[in-house]
Amino acid sequence: MPTHTPALLQKVLEYLAPKPGQTIVDATFGFGGHAREILSKIGPDGKLVGIEADREVIAKVKADFPSLRIIHGNFRDLKTLLEKDGIKKVDGILFDLGVSSYHFDASGRGFSFAKDEPLDMRLDESLPRTAADLVNSMNEKELADLFYELADEYASRRIAAAIVAARQKSRITRTAQLAEIVRRAKARRFSKIHPATKVFQALRIAVNDELGALGQTLPQAIELLKKDGRIVVISFHSGEDRLVKNIFKSSAQSGEIDILTKKPSVAEPQERRENPRARSAKLRAAERR
Repeated sequence: MPTHTPALLQKVLEYLAPKPGQTIVDATFGFGGHAREILSKIGPDGKLVGIEADREVIAKVKADFPSLRIIHGNFRDLKTLLEKDGIKKVDGILFDLGVSSYHFDASGRGFSFAKDEPLDMRLDESLPRTAADLVNSMNEKELADLFYELADEYASRRIAAAIVAARQKSRITRTAQLAEIVRRAKARRFSKIHPATKVFQALRIAVNDELGALGQTLPQAIELLKKDGRIVVISFHSGEDRLVKNIFKSSAQSGEIDILTKKPSVAEPQERRENPRARSAKLRAAERR
């Protein structure tokens, strides 16, 4: 099974505070990195429910978690998914947003520009639109807005114009094609990160409607918590963190929760060195009143 080092594991355990006999939901189960430690804390009398959007990932982790209930679905439907399992209230909910290293390294779905793969980027392959569909159908302004709003790409207009010009010659279907178009469009600027990093991030977020799903699920999650139940959210880019911050703030003002993290908790220097994915991770937590 692919290896995946969970980000901020100790901080998750600190803020989620799982206890024997509790019911916990891992709403972004992945390869179960956080789940293993949560299971050890809630013990045999506790219940852990996993939710995962990628059927391929579920198939890969089943052998490691033979007795665990892992539900295929999008966490935007959190309440409905849990009610189908007879669960109306829980003690804790964890969201570890974004995608795993497996998706970048081995899924074959074009999440990374490091390999030449089909430009897909769907976590759930039943979704209607791929990244190639967006790149080849959106007009120049729509593409520029997408790159700027979802990934803070400063060269969004130049990149969008280059994409539109390139696709008039041939449809853009591969990661290498897109990465090269972006590289040429940004050739005049130097950066430590690959020129296509933000474009790929924006397309992935758009294809999977990640911000829309997050905005829908967080109010549901707060409603599902028992009194003193906790919600922990790990985000990896500013758009996600801003959305979590604002929803937590609104829920605190309405008297639903107490915010446990005045500022997002981040990885310690050692974890940043050992796990590159943790470098951009920000954790926010709250407790139900």
